[in-house]
Amino acid sequence: MERTILHINVINFYVAVARSMNSQLVGYPVAVRACGSKKVLLDVSKEASESGVHRGMNVNAAMRICRDLRITDPMPSVYDRVERFLFQYASRLSPQTETAGPGHLFIDLTGTRRLLGPAVDVADSARRFIKEECRFDSAIGLAASRLVSKIATRVIKPQGLCTVIQGCEEEFMAPLPVNYLPGIDHHFLKQLLQFNFQLIRDINRIPVQTLATVLGPVAWEICNQARGIDDTPVRQISEPAPSVHETVTLGEPTNNESEIAGALFHIVSRCGAKIRKMGLAAGKVYLNITYADGIRNFRSVRLNPPLSGDLGIYKQCALLLRKLFLRRVRLTDLTVRFSELTFPYGQMDLFMDNQREENLMNAIDTIHQNFGERAIRFWGRNYVA
Repeated sequence: MERTILHINVINFYVAVARSMNSQLVGYPVAVRACGSKKVLLDVSKEASESGVHRGMNVNAAMRICRDLRITDPMPSVYDRVERFLFQYASRLSPQTETAGPGHLFIDLTGTRRLLGPAVDVADSARRFIKEECRFDSAIGLAASRLVSKIATRVIKPQGLCTVIQGCEEEFMAPLPVNYLPGIDHHFLKQLLQFNFQLIRDINRIPVQTLATVLGPVAWEICNQARGIDDTPVRQISEPAPSVHETVTLGEPTNNESEIAGALFHIVSRCGAKIRKMGLAAGKVYLNITYADGIRNFRSVRLNPPLSGDLGIYKQCALLLRKLFLRRVRLTDLTVRFSELTFPYGQMDLFMDNQREENLMNAIDTIHQNFGERAIRFWGRNYVA
C-alpha cells in the first residue's frame, strides 16, 4: 500500500496567531518577542523579514531597521490552545498524527481513502478548515514520506497545497536549493556550499563514497534525503512520546555547589548528546533531586524554543536546581529528563547567537565519538553515573 503523508505547516506560527487575534496587524511587518525575554524576537512576519529583521534579533536593532515594525508580546496559553485545536482536528483524520513543533503536524493518511476519500481532497479540506476556524493560512504538503511532504510545504509557502506523486520525489527535489533539505546540520550545509553544491541535484551527481570522504558517515543520510528517501514513521497517538533521561548518584552526599553543578552538567551533556544523535531538540525538562534524608523534590520548565545544545539546556537546569535546592541538607542523586522531543522539521532554535554553541556542540560530539566521554570534563572533575 502506498504511503501517504500529509504535512500541515503554519508559516510564522506565532505571527499568524497574533494576527488572528488582532486583525489590525495584517499587512504590517510584525514581530513577536521571545518568552522570558523582552529584548529578543521569537518570530517575524514575511514583511519584517524582507526589511532585514530576523528571529533572534534585538528589539531595538529591529526597530532601527524597520520603523513600521509592530512588536507584540508572546501568548503561550493561546499558542497551546491553538496547537491542541489543530491536533484534535488532525487526529480525527488518522490515529497516526504527530506534532513537530509549533504549527507543524504530520498525518499518515495511508489506508484512509475508503473512509475519507482521496488524500488530495482531504488535504484541501484541511487547508480550508484551518483558514475558516483559525483565521490564518497554512501550507499543505502531500507525499509518500515525511521528508518530501515537509519540503513540499517549503516550496508552496506561505499558503497553498503541493502534492508530490510517489516515484517523482527525486525529480521534484532536484532543482531546489540544498538548504531546502530539513535537519541538515549547519556545519555540513556550509561544507556542501563550499564545494559548490548549490542545488539538490548536485548531490545526486556524485557517488556517496566520494561525499563521505568530506562529510563522513552523515553523507549517506544526506544522499538519501537528496533522493527523497525517508521511511520515518508518524507516531501513533497512543504511543508514548520519546524522552531522554539520566541519573547521577553522588559518591558521597554533598551540598558543595561546585560538585553538584559538575554532576548536573555531566548528565545534561550526556542527554544532550543523545538528543542531538536522534536529530531532535527538547521542548521540556524535568529535574529531580534526592536529599540524604530521602526526601525528593522536582520541578519542570518548558523550553521555548526547543533546545539541543548542552550550554542552553544546562542553563535551564541550573535555574531549576536553584529553585529546588533550598534545604541545608546534602544531596545523594540528581535526575534530569527531557521530553516533548521534536524533529528539526518545525520552528527550531534559529537564534543567530546560538550558532557558536551549535558549532561547539558539533566539535564536542566529534571528540566524544573519537576519544570517549572522558576526553572533555567539566571543571576538571569526572563523575560516574
